[in-house]
Amino acid sequence: MKDKEERKLQFVLRYYTYGKLDTRKALRKMMGEGQSHPSGRRWLYFSGIAAAIFLCIVGYHILWNGKEPHTVCLTAETGVTRYFLPDSTLLILSQGATVSYDADTYGKECRAVSLSGKVYFSVRRNVHAPFLATSNYAQVKVLGTEFEVDESRQDTATRVYVKSGKVVFKARYGKDGIILTKDMCGMLAHGDEMPVVSRPAFPNPSAWATGKFIYRNTPIEEVLKELSLYYGTPLYSSAHYRTITGEFKTDNLEEIIALIEKTLDIKITKKSR
Repeated sequence: MKDKEERKLQFVLRYYTYGKLDTRKALRKMMGEGQSHPSGRRWLYFSGIAAAIFLCIVGYHILWNGKEPHTVCLTAETGVTRYFLPDSTLLILSQGATVSYDADTYGKECRAVSLSGKVYFSVRRNVHAPFLATSNYAQVKVLGTEFEVDESRQDTATRVYVKSGKVVFKARYGKDGIILTKDMCGMLAHGDEMPVVSRPAFPNPSAWATGKFIYRNTPIEEVLKELSLYYGTPLYSSAHYRTITGEFKTDNLEEIIALIEKTLDIKITKKSR
């Protein structure tokens, strides 16, 4: 047994060279240090590019979605004022009324405006982008028509009058509404869920905007009531049974009276208040 161990020791001493066996170097080799890994470097390189692209996309969406809307506000401070929207829709605002819209989104999928007061709309038809007018209490949706929204009175009601075409009139947060067509009027009492169809108080609710009184076989008594309210001057005629058909500009009351008197051969009297 002893002879066998001596032979092994002599073998080691015969072939051993100092410094030939470096255990630290062998350990580093086993752990992979000092070796190049081109595939690993490529993975890190491309993953870095992908991460940068992802951050750019996320940043773009954050900036875009967080961007302040470009709101345009139209007002009528001194009297009746006319404006055209980007799609050539005409707005006529009564004194004190306002209309606002987002210039960045208007006309892309929907033509949405917000309003207060009394506003007349002549909407350019576009079947691909419905027109949506929203007031404090109501909402009107159309494709193309002429209508008026009046929320200027202090009697807690919103009124809509349709001069031509067709509209859907509903409460601002309501699900269902009513359909109004030419010469129809609707009224929504504030707090109610549904508007109701009502009769226009006078033949020309939108004369303030259109600049015209149009009568078709209308009783003279009804005509004089409308003119009295519009101009703030009480008018009277004993020939209240007569009717008239005609079109008059709103510019001059005296001219309207003279034309009616001549056409019907009657006398119209101005009453003092």
